[in-house]
Amino acid sequence: MELKVLKSNKKRNPLLYIFFSLVVVIFLGVFVYTVSGIYSETAEKRTQLAALQHEIEIQEMKNAELEAVVYSDVEYLKYATKVARDNDYVKSGERVFINSSGD
Repeated sequence: MELKVLKSNKKRNPLLYIFFSLVVVIFLGVFVYTVSGIYSETAEKRTQLAALQHEIEIQEMKNAELEAVVYSDVEYLKYATKVARDNDYVKSGERVFINSSGD
């Protein structure tokens, strides 16, 4: 028993290979362009994030300085406590009793 290899008598069209090769090259080019755009956009967003985090750190330092100045003044603390009491604020852990009889 002998095996025979059958060959097709059709000639393959070289223009078809060129067309498909061109389609693949264009597809790969678009893919690379898209991926590079995404990477550049990601890098830009990371730079913005770093700048915003730096601004947050600066603002937190300013807030800490202002709190130190404000809360170091004893007169201010007395005034703030009085205003809070006048506006019915309570200290943490403090119980509030409401007189419902109207007296």
